Amino acid sequence: MDFTAFFDYPGTGEAAAAEELVFLPNASSEEWSRLLEHTEARPFRAGDIVVRQGSSEQALFIVTDGRLEVLVGGDAPKRIATIEPGSVFGEQSFFDGKPRSASVRALADGEIRSLAVGAFEVLAAKEPALARAILFDLARILSLRLRQTTARVSDLGA
Repeated sequence: MDFTAFFDYPGTGEAAAAEELVFLPNASSEEWSRLLEHTEARPFRAGDIVVRQGSSEQALFIVTDGRLEVLVGGDAPKRIATIEPGSVFGEQSFFDGKPRSASVRALADGEIRSLAVGAFEVLAAKEPALARAILFDLARILSLRLRQTTARVSDLGA
């Protein structure tokens, strides 16, 4: 499988920020194949709620196709981010097992790959170096998202 298409972004400022959030950008096709063997494909249509705020599935999601938006709030949810192909979401619940802090809605038809904690544990037993790379890259992405959130909060106070 060729996964290079997951990482094609236009050369805009927003796209450059999205590029920083690409999951495992240096992984080989072989590593991607080994990872995806442990995931479940979940296609979606534009407008679908892919993940509901408050749900408790302990899984990580890899966006392979389509575009998604992250929504928070009740009756009139507010978009706080978009997620492009090649990135991930759900990493907080994957790590801490707590309910989802936001909903994710599809902006376009596409597919995500779900990696449940149990499937990750099997992968880690078989492929410890790949599992280590996954964990470090998730930590990098969490750190970048925290920095983005900190900058937004700082801008609110200005």
